[in-house]
Amino acid sequence: MDGQARVFVSDTATSRIYVLDGDAVSVWAEGDGLLHPNGLDVEDGRLIIAGWGEGLHEDLTTDAPGHLLAADLATGEVAALGSGAPVGNLDGLEPDGSGNFMVTDWIAGALYRIDPEGGFELLADLPQGTANLAFLPEEGLAIVPLMLDGAVVAMTPD
Repeated sequence: MDGQARVFVSDTATSRIYVLDGDAVSVWAEGDGLLHPNGLDVEDGRLIIAGWGEGLHEDLTTDAPGHLLAADLATGEVAALGSGAPVGNLDGLEPDGSGNFMVTDWIAGALYRIDPEGGFELLADLPQGTANLAFLPEEGLAIVPLMLDGAVVAMTPD
């Protein structure tokens, strides 16, 4: 949710982002440039987008891995966050409280820390199916669902 009480929702399959503004739902952004968006986070006048990747297939693999994007909330302009270097099939996205982002890769089963320049570090190698996570910066605790295993793991990834 942004400062105007708008709620943003991603539709990975159609590469769209919807916005709930009051009682109205509309397409806020769409297209291949969104890299089949999944995780979203609003901060500092922008929407941070975890891109699943280019060329989404039925089995959820892609032709090219995704990376983080930033969309200006005022103009809707979308650009790579940092270098735009490929990271993975990005799913969950949470700020880490230090200016970076904790991000899961559903296909690889990875937990990454991604910095504002797009650099990334593998923090945990987990089973395929890592999804939307919660990150508690005060405790340094990542809580990650493992969708294909019907489990949840909690870890301090540092």
